Amino acid sequence: MQACTTPCADSKPEAFSGPENLGKQPRANTMDAHSYHAIATGPFAPLYPYYAGQILAKAGVTSGCCLDVGCGGGYLGLAVAEMSGLDLYLLDQSAEMVAIAQTNVSERALSGSVEIMQGVVQAIPLPEQSVDLVVSRGSIPFWDNLPTAFSEIHRVLKPGGYACVGGGLGTAEMREAILREMRSHDPQWHAKQRHSIPHHDESHYADALRAAAIPGATVTRGETGTWIEFRK
Repeated sequence: MQACTTPCADSKPEAFSGPENLGKQPRANTMDAHSYHAIATGPFAPLYPYYAGQILAKAGVTSGCCLDVGCGGGYLGLAVAEMSGLDLYLLDQSAEMVAIAQTNVSERALSGSVEIMQGVVQAIPLPEQSVDLVVSRGSIPFWDNLPTAFSEIHRVLKPGGYACVGGGLGTAEMREAILREMRSHDPQWHAKQRHSIPHHDESHYADALRAAAIPGATVTRGETGTWIEFRK
């Protein structure tokens, strides 16, 4: 695969899929891509290799291709690729985040190849059974039509492929370090997060997985966040 950008005709700016920019609260369905990038490569930077390591250990995937859906600047997918050598697809519906992902890819020397696509998780622009691993962090609270999103992820997985999507702030120690730094910029940051990011309980995701008829899927809420996992 060559690094490229594939526009999707019905794409629109994505809801802010991560922490708000320092001292500012995003409106619904808007995002400040460059402020998000500053946070993702600053206070949040340790999260991506942490989660990548956890996911790869569970997935048992050692070759093939990974898809990061709602990837933002590609932070989690790139961490997975750097640790594993997997080829990588990055998918986001925001043109601004796709441009940032392109820059992030060009700054790394990856052993695998990377393709960047603009599009939505409800209509993943890949053929059936084309990827071995699907990951996402911080995007799922904003996904509309969850059953369709989960069905699309299941569709593109190869037999035996593994999906792990969700969000969190790492371990308790990582979470506290992040909160301290973010509050140093804005004491109300955490409270604003609770207001600006949709929060769903486990049943919200479990109901969507049942509607999508995804067998063997699990929804886990714990210290490291809320994560949906299934294998095809």
